[in-house]
Amino acid sequence: MNLSFRHYYWRWLKNQAFLFLIFVFLMTVARISFAFYFGDWDILSQNSSELRKAFFLGFRFDLMPLAYVNALPFLILNLAYFLPGKFVIRSTRFLMTALLCLGYFLIAWLYVFDYGFYSYFQDHLNILFFGFFEDDTRAVIISIYKNYNLVFWLSVVFLLHYGLYRFIRFLFSPYEFDLKARPINYRAPLTFLVGMALIAFMARGNFTRLPLSVEDAFISDNEFINEIALNGALTLNRAIKIRKTFGKDQYDYLKASGFQTWEEAFQAARGTQAESPNLQKALLSKTNFNSSLKANPPHVVLVVMESFGSFWNEHHSDKFQILGDLEDHFKKDVLFKNFLPAENGTIGSIVSVATSQVIRPGARFLSESEYMKTALKSSGHLPFKESGYDTHFVYGGKLGWRDLGKYLATQKYDHLWGADEIKEAMPELGNFSSRDLGNEWGIFDEYLYSFIDEQIRTSTKPQFFLVLTTSNHPPFEYPSSYQPRKLDFTPEILSNITINEELARKRLLGFQYSNQKMAEFLDRIGSSSLNEKTIVALTGDHSFWIAKGVGQEQEFKRYAVPFYLRIPEAYKPKTIDDKKFGSHEDIFPTLFHLALSDQSYIKLGEDMFSEESIAVNSSGLFAGPAGAYHHGKFWKWKDDKFDLMYPTEPTPELMKLKSKAQGLISITDMYLKSEKLNRPSSVGNDRP
Repeated sequence: MNLSFRHYYWRWLKNQAFLFLIFVFLMTVARISFAFYFGDWDILSQNSSELRKAFFLGFRFDLMPLAYVNALPFLILNLAYFLPGKFVIRSTRFLMTALLCLGYFLIAWLYVFDYGFYSYFQDHLNILFFGFFEDDTRAVIISIYKNYNLVFWLSVVFLLHYGLYRFIRFLFSPYEFDLKARPINYRAPLTFLVGMALIAFMARGNFTRLPLSVEDAFISDNEFINEIALNGALTLNRAIKIRKTFGKDQYDYLKASGFQTWEEAFQAARGTQAESPNLQKALLSKTNFNSSLKANPPHVVLVVMESFGSFWNEHHSDKFQILGDLEDHFKKDVLFKNFLPAENGTIGSIVSVATSQVIRPGARFLSESEYMKTALKSSGHLPFKESGYDTHFVYGGKLGWRDLGKYLATQKYDHLWGADEIKEAMPELGNFSSRDLGNEWGIFDEYLYSFIDEQIRTSTKPQFFLVLTTSNHPPFEYPSSYQPRKLDFTPEILSNITINEELARKRLLGFQYSNQKMAEFLDRIGSSSLNEKTIVALTGDHSFWIAKGVGQEQEFKRYAVPFYLRIPEAYKPKTIDDKKFGSHEDIFPTLFHLALSDQSYIKLGEDMFSEESIAVNSSGLFAGPAGAYHHGKFWKWKDDKFDLMYPTEPTPELMKLKSKAQGLISITDMYLKSEKLNRPSSVGNDRP
């Protein structure tokens, strides 16, 4: 054999390619496991040709991060080829080993994070991933520790990492003859050129004008099949780009939606022309004068329950009592099922509810953006405050969580109550053990409701509460005094969960606890003097998320949350259509018209009892009676139950739905920018 081919360059080059192929194989196995763990075999088998396309596209997507991991080590190896000496060999080995270990460790962790993220959110890594670092990271880690055998899995991960490190060092070990081999060979430069061309091809995915991207994954009408092709590296890269694009308040939602002026956007959103050339004045609305309301204003309690999703609520039965006694209230009171959260994470949704706005897709949440110190006239508690109410924000956790307390203080709530403030106001809570009082996320829901109940009963003026609970959150714990109700897992339920049965039972019992304690709070109000003078509203911050990718037929239900209203007879509207669509920005306008007389407010949402609203989610999901728009596709309902859906071609009604949602997002963006600059919007094309 020619001695030059015994040079370490050729052996290390072969071993680098061998390691590359091992990871191609492992990533393919991971993709197949993902498909059959989260997917429905019957649906996948019916779409076998599209499934094959998804696997092949996924293979091409996997080559992209692998190409980036191997590019620099390959370049270093080729530069070292022409430089003799032990120092060069040792330095090259060190650099290649370090870079390949770092790169492959990162790819492995991205797959782990993506798998876990999908099991919780039914989506690949997106901008919510940054919440791990922006949230209470310590509490997140403690929750993971309580739900999983973290010591065991960290030990396994450490051993796997160490094994990979030793394997890579072995692959790039130098031998004695490396210094004796002749390095110069005309095939080396040719190998370098071919190798770099291959790496460039894999990194781009093709040699066409545009590189392969996440947008190329829309190959099927079945959304889950599209998701099979994606991997965590690509979707995290997309999330980083979105965050960079929308991180500064410079993105023009108006122009991006195809509108030339805010008046056009207003017309699309409202179906009527603006009555003022000034945006803020055009957004002003007023409730009807009602002498009875004026004389007898009701207390209003708006609860945003953690992870209160519709999907599992609808599985309630005698043997699977996920709702507890809340089922009775759902049956006798008002329940809107065709309802979406503004965002798919807690902080975005609670800020959206509090300010009565849609979330601008991709934008930073108001409390963590340049608006964090901007007092907004659209804040939902302000009309109550102006009508003589005491206004409260009550949170089961600490007010310092993601600076939520600071943000709401800027919005001028009369009272801000977190876990520490509630404990101080209720000395009797000191009699409970820490295990029965709460966990790292906050105090249990029943104590929040007891606190609110006491505040209302001892008040001398009408009270408004915005409440955010924490119990239905990992690690899904509840007091030892709680007696769980029956939760029998049927084969259908087991086939729908993304986690093992033991952990699913723990999570769903936490959900049941939250539902039951809400029901008991409603029961206490109904059996007391507060019965005829207290309105209670309930919604979720986002879905519960542990259902498998539910497929195209239930694309709406995977995101949906309920909007429930307990309304005393004296305040109940004459006509109620509980099939109406809505989302978080519609909650306050609905409450204003129920509880306030002759009160002005900034109108970005709509009263669900008297107006035609639509459902808008920050993922780009828009829905209404005509159908839905999501992932660049239009959908139609299969029947008037608004339960199942199927892809369809655009119709005038669906185009109007899309335009209405985009108009609402655009005028929300224009309104925020006008508030930040502290001056009204100008006429015509001028930006505020």
